[in-house]
Amino acid sequence: MEKLYNSPWFIRLVAFAFAILLFTYVNYENNSKVLTTNPLNGVSTSSSKIITNLPIVVDIDQDKYFVSGFPETASIEISGPTNIVSQTTANKAFDIVAQNLDDLGVGTHKINLVAEGLSSDLNYTITPAEITIEIKEKRVETFEVEVIFDESKLATGYLAEKPVLNYETVEVSGAVSTIEKINSIQAVVPLSENTNTDVKKTVSVDALDANGNQLDVVINPKEVTVSIEVNSNSKLLPIKLIKIGTPEIDYEYELGIEDEKNTSISVTGTPEQLANFSSFPLEIDITGLKETVTKEVTLSLAEGLFSVEPKKINIRVTVKKREQQKPSETDSPEASKESSINSGDTESMSSSITDSSANEDGAIKESISTFGGKLNSSK
Repeated sequence: MEKLYNSPWFIRLVAFAFAILLFTYVNYENNSKVLTTNPLNGVSTSSSKIITNLPIVVDIDQDKYFVSGFPETASIEISGPTNIVSQTTANKAFDIVAQNLDDLGVGTHKINLVAEGLSSDLNYTITPAEITIEIKEKRVETFEVEVIFDESKLATGYLAEKPVLNYETVEVSGAVSTIEKINSIQAVVPLSENTNTDVKKTVSVDALDANGNQLDVVINPKEVTVSIEVNSNSKLLPIKLIKIGTPEIDYEYELGIEDEKNTSISVTGTPEQLANFSSFPLEIDITGLKETVTKEVTLSLAEGLFSVEPKKINIRVTVKKREQQKPSETDSPEASKESSINSGDTESMSSSITDSSANEDGAIKESISTFGGKLNSSK
């Protein structure tokens, strides 16, 4: 056994076995590292990604030209090393550009979009691949904004004041031919049914031609804030108390408002209807009353009015018994005699006036007859 251990062949065999073992170990470790660092388990290191809704950068002198025909956004598909694709997708540090449009000049052109700022290790495809644009000479003008809203949406008895805008004018830029077609710049404010409170909304601004068609222009600012004050169309009317019914014999009646602060009421209606009212008539029935009372009266709407405030009011009916007159000198026999004499004188005077009138009438008739005779004789 000892001879075997001391044999050189034995030592060579053992050394060879250790060499094989060491080689196997090192090879295993290298393969493990490759599998660990490869995200696709060693199959592939490339990937692709689609990014949508990217804005388009238009490379043109915007003070001189107006361009139409561009889509609002574009999409791009990028492919390449996985780590670069992931980084590019996260950062989006690139642009979709329409390059060097100044060189094309006025007219209709077909162009391709390009990506600027992408790594040279990436490949890309942009959608749409080709677009048709139109380049025109540009004009910039300032227009007043017209506020449009449906007044029929207001609650009954309410009126809208003149709208107030944060920007009363806007700057409109576009092709010369399009600017010349502008008929109005409108901000449409939607109202809910029966609106009775102030309105404040931010709405878009549109350029319209004479037929109400929207025009392809750029408006700055694109939105405006509109404030509309909504008030009730009201008028303050004094109350006019009117006695109706049959009064009791020997009684006097006086009408008054219990609360002196409510001598006037507020009514609402259209301006034309309110112009017809200078007071609010209120009829109070005094039939059968022999003592002072307070009545709560509900105010009814007169024709042409929408509402009244307050709706009820307290009316005080003051009832007094008329005092009997005491006998006076005018009731004595002497006074009666004097009255009779005066009456006689009056009758005499009346008779005199009647006779005088008769004489005058006769004279007038005679003159007319004479004048007529003269006319006849002239014929």
